Amino acid sequence: MRIAITGATGFIGSNVAFRLARAGHQIVATGRDHHKVPALAAVPGLTLARGDLRDPSSWDAVLPGCDALVHIALGWGDEPVDMLHADTEASLRLFDAARRAGVRTIIYTSSTAACGEMAALNREDMVPRPTDFYGATKAATEAYLRGFGHKYGLNVHIIRPGYIFGEPVVEGGRVQADTRFRTICQAVRTGLPVNLVKYDGTQFLHAQDIAEVYLRLLDHKPSPTLHYALARDWVGWDEIARMAMQETGQQVDLVIEDRDYGAEPFLFDVSSIERDFGLSFANRDRLRGHVRWELARPA
Repeated sequence: MRIAITGATGFIGSNVAFRLARAGHQIVATGRDHHKVPALAAVPGLTLARGDLRDPSSWDAVLPGCDALVHIALGWGDEPVDMLHADTEASLRLFDAARRAGVRTIIYTSSTAACGEMAALNREDMVPRPTDFYGATKAATEAYLRGFGHKYGLNVHIIRPGYIFGEPVVEGGRVQADTRFRTICQAVRTGLPVNLVKYDGTQFLHAQDIAEVYLRLLDHKPSPTLHYALARDWVGWDEIARMAMQETGQQVDLVIEDRDYGAEPFLFDVSSIERDFGLSFANRDRLRGHVRWELARPA
């Protein structure tokens, strides 16, 4: 299968592009600066190309001949209207370009932020109630893609990732932009206190694991679909800090701020990826491995 991937030079995108290429697919890996990670060009079956959400004409050279589009790139704006134009409108222009080019399958990367107001257990069939413009943009794009797929008879799939962590998939590759792993590990390594929020954590998922979800969706026939992509287990940031202390043998103070988070975490129901794809992800071994990697990184 020939697959165009947007945002392929980013953290999640590079992991997905690498995995799909390793599975034997022909990958057109796009980014605003598609030469940002030169090592991707050496991956067999992967071709780098320019693709920019801000420039709809850039897709004309990318999408013809592709069977599927995996949309991971994010457009951003500081104001609500800017966010709408930069992400939702730009994504719709991309989807329409894909349709005109003959692409039959579209996989869209949304976010758990589209869920918004949280329940004790959050399922895919619950009505989105976004609480910020980022979540609203993601929920809006989901809705448009569903309508788009229905009108034009396309296979459309939506993934809502949570917190994705991991290491660069190739030399010079990107890592998660959030710096909390690095901050915690550097503090422990240097013997400084670690600042945490009481009861703060999530269902961390490794980037190599979420890439498996994208791979399975390529051949998934029911449409439209929506899947949460997270691990089974909720892990607190305090446990991450304790992993770092165990790995270094260094004991530091944990300074806990109370922001009135409840002791019972909000969870996302991930049973659909097990039901549909046989995938069920544990995360603690992966987390410990990532902590070791962070501890070994130069300061």
